[in-house]
Amino acid sequence: MFNISMSNTSMFNARQVLRAVVFALLLALFTAGQVSLAYGQASFTLTTSTLQPSAGVDPGGSATSIIDLQPVNGFDSLVSLSCVVTSTQFTDNLPVCSVSPSTATPPANGPSITVTTVGATAAGQYTINVTGTSGSETEPALPLYLNVVDVPQDYALTISLPISPGTVTAGNGAEATVTVTPIASYTGSVTLSCYSVAPVVVAAPTCAFSPPTVSVTNGAAPTSVLTISTFGTTGTVTKVATPRIFYALWLAFPALALMGAGASGKRRRTWLGLLLLITLASGFLFLPSCNTNNAMLNNPSGLVTPKNTYTFTLTGVDANGVAPSNTTTTTAQATVSLTVN
Repeated sequence: MFNISMSNTSMFNARQVLRAVVFALLLALFTAGQVSLAYGQASFTLTTSTLQPSAGVDPGGSATSIIDLQPVNGFDSLVSLSCVVTSTQFTDNLPVCSVSPSTATPPANGPSITVTTVGATAAGQYTINVTGTSGSETEPALPLYLNVVDVPQDYALTISLPISPGTVTAGNGAEATVTVTPIASYTGSVTLSCYSVAPVVVAAPTCAFSPPTVSVTNGAAPTSVLTISTFGTTGTVTKVATPRIFYALWLAFPALALMGAGASGKRRRTWLGLLLLITLASGFLFLPSCNTNNAMLNNPSGLVTPKNTYTFTLTGVDANGVAPSNTTTTTAQATVSLTVN
């Protein structure tokens, strides 16, 4: 009887121990799973826009991108942002990367990345790695790729403000605005001129720039006003002002008339002669005060621009020696048209 009781007690204890072990294992597995989920889930995400310009930059140029920082599950702590440039080809003169501002709290769409190259940066592809850090958590963004290419320094002419009016009568003119846009960090002075005009006719329109020379510095695109003039006649009204002395002479008439009325004989004839002389002089002074219509030519040779549509080819010449393709001067061209009817 005693032995049976001891056996039952042993069996009871073994079952309890087994249950405790199984429970401990299940608890450990559950806890490990929760920890794994907690560490595997990010608190924020980072995405970046494509670098601009997307085609690449020349040595000495720069590119930019925008960071979009978003929270996960209500995360609202400060995140430190950073970036670094690497290359599998080069180790020297690598581009420099910076983030501004360097910290942000999600959601934040606007911290900007600026990648700046130097003149000695070699042509090739560079990788930009962007990361965000908050406490012990670090999240990367997909890498960006920057192409550095050797682009000749040059500039382009564009008609930024179309010619106005587009159609004129002979003798009138029009204006347009020309912009000089630098390419690949070009700097220098550009003198603008009209390279040619077509068709070639007698009294073809002429052009002029104000200012004729513009300076290109710090990536700015200066402008110049193009004025196109035509030959023709212009009707004008000319009015010659009457001298003020004419009105003073009028005041003498009443006085002379009174003096002549009180005189007699030879003296009276003298006053009347003087009155007649003043009257004649006043008549001559009247003549310039009349209005006259004169057809005045706006050119000494009386030329008139023929009716036609004229196309001007505009050009610019670099004056500081910086030029593409190993030439000594830089040129660029644009066209503008004006109709004369």
